[in-house]
Amino acid sequence: MKIPDNARGAAAAVFGLVFFIHALSPVSSSGDSRWTVPVALSLIERGDTNLDEYLELVRKNDYYGAECVRPPVAVRGPAMGDCGGGHIYNWYPIGVPVLAAPMVFLVRFALELAGPWLTRLPQLHNHPVVEAFLRADLVGGRALVEIVAASVFIALTAAFMALLAGRFLPVRWAVGLAFVFAFATPAWSTASRALWQHGPSMLMTTVTIWLLTGENRRALHFVGAGAAAGYSYVVRPTNFLFLLVMALFIVHRHRRFLPAFSAAAFVVLGGFLAYNLSTYGRFFSSYYSQPPPPLESWQDLASVLHSLAAQLVSPNRGLLIFSPVFLFSLLGLWQALRTRWLAPLPAYLAVLAALQLAVVARYYTVWTGGHSYGPRLTGDLSPLLVFLLIPLCAQWIRRPVAPRPALWLFGAALAFSVFVHARGALSVETHRWNIDPVNLDLYQQRVWDWRDLQFLRGIVIR
Repeated sequence: MKIPDNARGAAAAVFGLVFFIHALSPVSSSGDSRWTVPVALSLIERGDTNLDEYLELVRKNDYYGAECVRPPVAVRGPAMGDCGGGHIYNWYPIGVPVLAAPMVFLVRFALELAGPWLTRLPQLHNHPVVEAFLRADLVGGRALVEIVAASVFIALTAAFMALLAGRFLPVRWAVGLAFVFAFATPAWSTASRALWQHGPSMLMTTVTIWLLTGENRRALHFVGAGAAAGYSYVVRPTNFLFLLVMALFIVHRHRRFLPAFSAAAFVVLGGFLAYNLSTYGRFFSSYYSQPPPPLESWQDLASVLHSLAAQLVSPNRGLLIFSPVFLFSLLGLWQALRTRWLAPLPAYLAVLAALQLAVVARYYTVWTGGHSYGPRLTGDLSPLLVFLLIPLCAQWIRRPVAPRPALWLFGAALAFSVFVHARGALSVETHRWNIDPVNLDLYQQRVWDWRDLQFLRGIVIR
């Protein structure tokens, strides 16, 4: 691929290539996201967010991921019945289907426009999901719709990462870091495999940092950053930490722009709370109201510490195992702190990463991330960790003699990371690991099994 010399052209090229590869990667991991497309269609067709018209489909899915709301009471599971006197809603955050709705509309429009041509390609009609998709049945073909929309989110994030890195590095290096994000992190193996919360979360995070680090920043930049940071919480509740840390950073470094940032964030959050109040009869949905597991003994504390260790270094869920390139992010952080690069932002991001890891370890009973691939629950940290590679790359560029051992180690870690995440995006066998030979949800200790590595399923035969 020829990289344009200008940053915008490079970002556009990054978007196109990342979207093309991600959208054509065959693995679909739609599970918790199964109602995202139906909610988006409800928004487009009916102007509401309930799933009442999909009651039969909800029953066929054993009521998974849906709840019956009779404000202020919500009932999940088969006990909800036909939800008489109430409305059926997706249990997961509303932020993702709202953000995906424009793409769902465009996908349907394109399929309806191309319908007569597509029907002449019988070789494409080899799978019921593919056939439904080509007939513009976006509910029957939702797995493909999710991949397309999620790939747009990741491609946009990669493009903004190229723009962000391009402020501090030559264009080719900036594009390289965008590709590190796109192919060496859970962005490829998880975030673009379905309309999880992770893709939009990564996008909002990257856009916020991009807006906060430019030259000649004005109030409008902080308005955009406040809106993006606020919406990140609408997408995923753990991003409340991101919003809080960014607000503290602005108080520390850009206090005169705090009103602009806060006003935009409050507008977004105010709309979110108003929606919740009108829908659930309370300010927070049941998904946002989940309490952490009780911490009543030393055994409970040991369980939290065990989860924390598993998120980082377990062979089947560890972020540093699946993306060892992030070990160099620690060197980048040290370089940033030593040279006071963009101080104090790197320090705030380091604190944020630590807090995010702690929250995942503390709050999630199913700390394995369920039937997913690798470090799904910590994958949202990927843009932050790639951003922290920038000062390290800048140091290597400035040196008169290239630090070859460091570059070789970085290249090896990067190649391994790409291999691991390519496996998750291209091989269905790696996802079958979650239930074969036993269900991971019932035998969570499997995350520590070095003899049965998820990313080698389909290559190594047990």
